[in-house]
Amino acid sequence: MKRLFGVVILSVLFLPAFIVPAYCAGTPAPAPVIKGITASSEIDNNRPEKAIDNSLRTRWESEFRDNQWLQVEFEQPVDLYGIEIKWETAAAYKYKVLGSADGAAWQALAEINDGNEGEDIKINFKKKAACKFVKIDCLERATAWGFSIWEIEFKTDKPYKDIPKRIMLPKGNTFFTVRQEKGKHWFIGPNGKRFISKGVNVVLIRDAAVLPNSEYYDVSSKHKDNVEWARSAIKRLKKFNFNTIGSWSDPAAFYYDMPFTVMLGIPSTTDHRLVDIFDPLFDERAEQSVSGKCRHYKDSKYLLGYFIENELPWYGDVGWYTGHATTLLDEYAKLPEGAPGRQKLAEFLQQKYGKSIDEFMLVRGAAAKEARELFAGLVAERYFSVVSGFIRKYDPNHMILGVRFANSAPDEVTKACGRYCDVVSVNYYCKDMKVNKEMFDNFYFLGQKPIMITEFSYRAMENNSGDKNTKGADVTVQTQQDRAEGFNKYVTQMMEFPYLTGYHWFQYFDESPQGRSFDGENSDYGIVDIHDNEYRLLTAEMKKINAAADTMHKKSAAPYPDKLVKTGGYAKVNNKDIGRESEPFCDIAGIDAGKLGVWSDTATTAGIKFSGEQAADSGPYLKCSVDTGSGWGCGFGVPCQVKTVNSDGSFDFQGFKGIRIKMSLAEGMPFSVFMNESGAADLGKVKYGGVNGADGESFASETGDGTGKTETYEFPFDEFTVRNMYGNQGGNKTFDLQAVRNIDLYFPGNTGTGECDIYEVTLY
Repeated sequence: MKRLFGVVILSVLFLPAFIVPAYCAGTPAPAPVIKGITASSEIDNNRPEKAIDNSLRTRWESEFRDNQWLQVEFEQPVDLYGIEIKWETAAAYKYKVLGSADGAAWQALAEINDGNEGEDIKINFKKKAACKFVKIDCLERATAWGFSIWEIEFKTDKPYKDIPKRIMLPKGNTFFTVRQEKGKHWFIGPNGKRFISKGVNVVLIRDAAVLPNSEYYDVSSKHKDNVEWARSAIKRLKKFNFNTIGSWSDPAAFYYDMPFTVMLGIPSTTDHRLVDIFDPLFDERAEQSVSGKCRHYKDSKYLLGYFIENELPWYGDVGWYTGHATTLLDEYAKLPEGAPGRQKLAEFLQQKYGKSIDEFMLVRGAAAKEARELFAGLVAERYFSVVSGFIRKYDPNHMILGVRFANSAPDEVTKACGRYCDVVSVNYYCKDMKVNKEMFDNFYFLGQKPIMITEFSYRAMENNSGDKNTKGADVTVQTQQDRAEGFNKYVTQMMEFPYLTGYHWFQYFDESPQGRSFDGENSDYGIVDIHDNEYRLLTAEMKKINAAADTMHKKSAAPYPDKLVKTGGYAKVNNKDIGRESEPFCDIAGIDAGKLGVWSDTATTAGIKFSGEQAADSGPYLKCSVDTGSGWGCGFGVPCQVKTVNSDGSFDFQGFKGIRIKMSLAEGMPFSVFMNESGAADLGKVKYGGVNGADGESFASETGDGTGKTETYEFPFDEFTVRNMYGNQGGNKTFDLQAVRNIDLYFPGNTGTGECDIYEVTLY
């Protein structure tokens, strides 16, 4: 999940005047005619006139700095009694509404010193004001982004009636903590009672991330305001025995006796969210992002804690391990000379290995793997120390709930998270409903802090919203009964873990069947459909399991881990020195491109298109265009023609030392080779049925990088690592060359698009 701006950019013609509705009771006063609207700044085509276009799908957005303004000029002076401002998430913490007759002399009509993100606020002025100009003077941001307004509306006939008293966050003298009691970890409430946090993400009055002319969840017309809606939403969640408001939820739900969480979100200094955090600009943006929110929530009684971020790319390109070696070290090596992060990397490599960056990038094997792991730890140490320091500075009362790792994290990163956070949070989707206990034991052993599941879900093809479930985390089942079964099995297993303190379902409502605006997700993740109807089979199971979760946790007998369970790493190789000669792996000229099996992250643009075999001066070659997308990427299987075939069609590669590929790949585009043993399959199988002693493991080579020229890449079998995202995780950690099922080429996501021409694939 990313920050949900929820904006759809529409084409808006700039007209000489705008009619703005006054929303008056009884006989309406003439609507004020706006001559023009200006602003101190705008970005991303979010122009000032979008704040008065009567659409809650378009908005004005300023530059990412304080002291910005939005100014309206009326055609004629207008008597004003009040104003309504519909803030986007990027709201003002402190701002003034100013009025003027001539645009030169200004009077303060209203002042707000505790604004909140996403707030829809109606303000009555102290007295009627005759104005030709009105300015919203945005003094201080509530977030690290700029200022952003969906709509402004003016009251021209009389003051607003029945404006509810501005609700203040209930203040507390004691706050939530986490601790171990009688062998189990628990959250502890301000009342001293222990509990498991059972939450739901994206609890909103309307879906804020939809496309134009689409179907989507919106219950705003059913409620007087967000305050009334929040009461009803909390009542519904309590009915199902949930007890926490999860991430990306409406702040209107934060004022009641239900714990809630706040996502901070730290803007990066480059396009990469973890590069360059050694730049002083990172500190500046981190402090700005943290300070406004933490000051606002510092004394809040019901705040469970802060999430720093979500699914950061700790593996360099994405936030989850994909079986290749690209890491943060590689990303920092791309920084320009003089960049603070590149200087830090150069210092690290020189002190640890006595090599320059250029020299080290040629290193392969165990030393390269170690350096990448250690440098990721350096980045994490800097990241967590800076951000947690600012959180503690502005709010010493509340917990830091981690960064919501995407299923896994490098070991050194987990250690750093544990040093600075109160909880290690993990987003973990489990399609086969068999939770990976080894993975969570390692999280706890490395971080030495309790674990919290911050995203999980199941989606069914049978749903009331028309969701096709073609994009998003693949936890697809057939029926709503299957979703209920998934919730039961997942939570029941999680409650066995003594260090598990909470689980948060993703999400409150179904996504639009036309897809989420920023990535196309169209999944049946909701506990209600887009029409606000409950999925009763699912919610009945949620109600039952949520009620029993604390007792299950209390009675669990599973021990705390006392050692790290080794996963991944270089594999031993089961090989025989029988001196086989170099042999073609496949006949490029004989490949039918139309029959090649392509696999890709369908939630993004990732994919591979073949144009068939081509004639070249050096012989035939296979030509393809690769789009790695923005997720985990794509790959395809290379057909094999080796004659030594086993009973199940797998191949005997004993006697060969490795695989050699002659190819031309777009400059800077990385790739890896995946090799699967006989019996390899998705994670969580009860049995992996390989032949000839193979036990269904999967292996990945070191990463190669395209140069834009024809190169020959060699991948020795003794430099392959065990993959932890596919294959038998309980295998013998041995590359069984006597039964290799298939070889794939893999292109990791977020690495661009480019051409790939393959000339030869050879065993040597």
